[in-house]
Amino acid sequence: MPPRLLLRNCRLYTAPEAPPVSILIEGPAIRSIGADPRDDTPFVDVGGRIAAPGFIEVHIQGAGGADVLDGTETALSTISTTLARLGTTGFLGTSVVRPDTGNAHLRLMRQNAGKDLGGAVLLGIHLEGPFINPKKKGGLSPDSIYASSPAALDAIYEATGESLKMMTIAPELPGNLELIHRLVSRGTIAAFAHSEATYEEMRMGLDAGITHVTHIFNAMSPLHHRSPGPVAAIFEHPSVSAQIISDGNHLHPAAVNLVWRNLGPGRCICITDGVQGMGLPDGRYHYNGREYEAKDGAARYLDGTLIGTTMGLASVALRFKEFTGCSLADAIGTVTSAPAKLLGIETAKGSLDIGKDADIVLLDADYSVFCTIIGGKIAYAKDGMHPNSP
Repeated sequence: MPPRLLLRNCRLYTAPEAPPVSILIEGPAIRSIGADPRDDTPFVDVGGRIAAPGFIEVHIQGAGGADVLDGTETALSTISTTLARLGTTGFLGTSVVRPDTGNAHLRLMRQNAGKDLGGAVLLGIHLEGPFINPKKKGGLSPDSIYASSPAALDAIYEATGESLKMMTIAPELPGNLELIHRLVSRGTIAAFAHSEATYEEMRMGLDAGITHVTHIFNAMSPLHHRSPGPVAAIFEHPSVSAQIISDGNHLHPAAVNLVWRNLGPGRCICITDGVQGMGLPDGRYHYNGREYEAKDGAARYLDGTLIGTTMGLASVALRFKEFTGCSLADAIGTVTSAPAKLLGIETAKGSLDIGKDADIVLLDADYSVFCTIIGGKIAYAKDGMHPNSP
């Protein structure tokens, strides 16, 4: 019989005021939700804490002092275990191309996708570029941006294979509409950002197959009443989803609320755009060969350029709730069900349902992470929590 674990006295995130329930885990999956079986299954009494699905991060470069650009299994393991401590159970390793190294870091992520790294599961790769507009490069290195061609995309797929789940691309650049079609045909999500696209060019990109937006408002032309830009086209579209860095630094709270009011549940996906300083004390660190400062949850190069956040996904989702006034269930949905749907893994992840993967986060009263369970196993717990015998 597969190993079993019972979580007693859980309050579900969808109905936190309802009476507590028990969640029975068998092997890597959820077996039942409801009454306590009262058998000899090892159990944890979670004391009325909130149970939510494991968080899914679709845009993160690093954590715990490590970066995917480090190109080592140790770095990937450090990121994985740090994310588990912060409630994230699955993530896309986000990075750029590095032709000078033969894209060794991408090959390494391909090899480790889906493997046990000690914490959050590497679900695949998200590439920012290289087919983006250098005028909107933000914190990305110019060495990781170049002109598009079918051969250039083939070279990327040679390194990443089917682990390339998402690519951020600028639709206004020559040849990129064709590449968007090719990305979609390979099952890769074509995402928009790092672009100077006009409203009309964004419409063309959407028609070509763009279905997602990378860190909306950031690294794109602004909304203007005489030149509406890409944001207006995004808001008009009936199904496109968007990443939101709702940390209070990348976007004003009113901008976060504007996206929520226009896209609504299922299409808003909170991200951290996290860098290696995530999970570490405030201080100075290095990213892409440049020094940056991590302070109050934000990471900035010393010239003031904002490059990411250093707070966990739980904190970002909580601020989203604060900025929009949405329910707890809707806020958690931006880091669970919405990214699961985007990645096409909603039948296994993203909600607490019988038969789905036992990726579960238990939250304290202040919504901080108390325990993270990945594939039915405790990956992180405050105070070394362990199951009890009945």
